[in-house]
Amino acid sequence: MLATSYKKYLGLIATLIIIVLTTWYFIPHQKTPTLSDTTTIKIGYRAHDLYSPLFVGIEKNIFTQNNLKIEPVKFESTNQIVEALLANRIDAALGGVNTFLLFNIEEKSPNYLKIFSLVSEDENNPSAYLIGPYGVTTTIADLNNKKIAAYLGSGVKKMYDQLVRINKLTGTQLIQMEPKLELPALESKQVDAALVLEPFATIGLAKKISRPIESALFHKYFLNDIPLSASVVSQKFITEHPELTKKLIASTNQAIEYINQNPMAAKDILPKYIPMDDAVAAKVKFVPFQSYDTMNLNKLAELSQVLYSLGETKTLVNTKSMILDTLYAQPNQHQ
Repeated sequence: MLATSYKKYLGLIATLIIIVLTTWYFIPHQKTPTLSDTTTIKIGYRAHDLYSPLFVGIEKNIFTQNNLKIEPVKFESTNQIVEALLANRIDAALGGVNTFLLFNIEEKSPNYLKIFSLVSEDENNPSAYLIGPYGVTTTIADLNNKKIAAYLGSGVKKMYDQLVRINKLTGTQLIQMEPKLELPALESKQVDAALVLEPFATIGLAKKISRPIESALFHKYFLNDIPLSASVVSQKFITEHPELTKKLIASTNQAIEYINQNPMAAKDILPKYIPMDDAVAAKVKFVPFQSYDTMNLNKLAELSQVLYSLGETKTLVNTKSMILDTLYAQPNQHQ
């Protein structure tokens, strides 16, 4: 009788196990999110139009459509953005990271930052301006022994050095400050001229604070059709989040395509991120944005030669190692 009871007990346990397993199998299960599914991408930016792929990506819900969570992080200079990237406080920056600085970083810390889009400047599409007081016919030759304001960063310092050297200016003084302070400094006559990026040249002219003395400065003083800035992502982020990297590239490509095809609509977005009104934003002229597949890598290699010949880099930087691997440039969009 004891043996019979024991057999019944075992049979009951077996039946319960079968019921549990069968129930578990047929009930729909939700996949537990992995770290790469839920990680927020921290993206650095500055308040100027070179970072428009980020602004458009946010406002047109491009990141959301590609199942990305992003956190915009504002900085006052490109150097600050790169420092944050190197310290892993942010993961990427879209559009506006100065290529001069990227060459310096590649020389000192190879393979740490990877480029996946470019922005160029040419004669018809300027980004960098030398401006003077509105209503005054100032020329470059008038700037001897004058004070020149400039935005923060090392790239503009190189620009200033070139401008002074090529125009044989003497006694000039460079005063670097936050970009938003340049126009007030010029208006109050604390400085005699200023090196600015768009949209501040357009803002200054619209408010009758300044007028252009010279435009497309990087194009003129360094390289025709220069690859002026770039989108970058850290190699650490790429390694840890390859699928998110693919989606980030896809989102950036879509944002650039939107800007290139709908420039006026893209300009409507700028006042949300840059201190200017809609009327001024409508006058801003976008510089050419190059998505991953349209990047002019020959020009990037040519810029490497130029910077090396000028002594801005101690070695001839291999630009191929600066570009994101094509493995990450084939994303599955809208997943």
